[in-house]
Amino acid sequence: MKNQLLAAAVAAALSLASTADAASTDELAQIRSQLQTLMQRVDKLEAENATLKDENGQLKILTEQVSKQLTPQSTRGVDSPAPAVKAADWPSRVVLKGDARYRHQQTDVEGAATEEEHLLRARMSAEAKVNDRIVAGIGITTSSAPGSPRGGNVQLDGEFSRKSLYLDFAYFDWTIAGDAHLIGGKMKMPFARPGQSLFWDNDINPEGLALTYSAGSLFGSAWNYWIDEDVQTGTAASTATTTDTKMYGLQLGNRFDLHGNTLVVAASYYDLAAAEGRRPFYNGGANGNSLTSTGGLAYDYQVVGLMAEYNTSLGGLPLQVWGDFAKNLDAEYDTAFTMGTLVGKASNPGTWETGLAYQLVEKDALFAQHIDSDFGGGVPDAEGWVLRTGYAPLKNWALNATYFKTVNNKDVGSEYDFDRFMLDFNTKF
Repeated sequence: MKNQLLAAAVAAALSLASTADAASTDELAQIRSQLQTLMQRVDKLEAENATLKDENGQLKILTEQVSKQLTPQSTRGVDSPAPAVKAADWPSRVVLKGDARYRHQQTDVEGAATEEEHLLRARMSAEAKVNDRIVAGIGITTSSAPGSPRGGNVQLDGEFSRKSLYLDFAYFDWTIAGDAHLIGGKMKMPFARPGQSLFWDNDINPEGLALTYSAGSLFGSAWNYWIDEDVQTGTAASTATTTDTKMYGLQLGNRFDLHGNTLVVAASYYDLAAAEGRRPFYNGGANGNSLTSTGGLAYDYQVVGLMAEYNTSLGGLPLQVWGDFAKNLDAEYDTAFTMGTLVGKASNPGTWETGLAYQLVEKDALFAQHIDSDFGGGVPDAEGWVLRTGYAPLKNWALNATYFKTVNNKDVGSEYDFDRFMLDFNTKF
């Protein structure tokens, strides 16, 4: 910069020299003085610039030294919160679900007064991805004491009393390999059921171990469930034994693709082991199965089953036709049969469904602790019809009406009519 200023000054001096005749001596002296002042200012600026460069170099060296000293601590700072970062991603690994149902129920039993009830059921569940192979789930539900296995209804009574909550399920689902799963705990039913079959109550969550497998259209499951421990053989508490009642079961099936329609067929077998002569009952009730003179089950339950479900469409609406058959190999009144159809599906806003089914369950065809709690009042030895309809006015909201028209004591005792009407207001989230 200084050289450039000197060149400019020289050029100015030459220019002045060429016009010296016109310039006075005083003017030249003034110009020289201004040039000297300008040169002094340039020298000062260059000195300050050199100082700044030196300071900048020193600061750079100091920054590098500090950075080297902080590097180990910085690395630890990144590593230490790693678990917290992984823990913070739990919302992406956990699915929360729930539903609330308000029910108006009216029951007419021949020879008895009409019973009208208002019932509430509330459920909440969480399912979490533990790792790439294991999923765990836990759920709670309302239920009448001491925790009915066949339903989460609580009656609206008791002067606004609090309603009880129970553990509904708690399980792990381990993907062993491919499509093979080992499930343990209190779980959702791991086997297929057709349509609206009522051989099993929808709220039953069995307890034990299950193995499920699928390969293409083929599927299967096997289970080992604990029913009751130290089962009583009579009505007195002193008749308890160290024998445990268990259930072993197996199902094999196939899903057929029929030009866009589906047909599901499956065969099953379960054995209620160590049941005959014993009382593996919830809350002490046999629910209508035949008993011995001491109050134990009169038969074992080795039940073979066959189910089929066909899904197609009719006029743009879903159409389902299904059937379920079961036979207890150890009993006299040994047969259960049901079939039905369902048109439409109340799911998206403005959709509806309606269905009709017929069912017959002889007295000892099925283990009565697990059958539907509404058909025939939740006991076997019943035959009749089920009419249902539903409508979804808004998202996650459905109105359902179900009417049971049954006759009880078809095999043993005096027949009587059992009718039940249920109107449900269902919400889910």
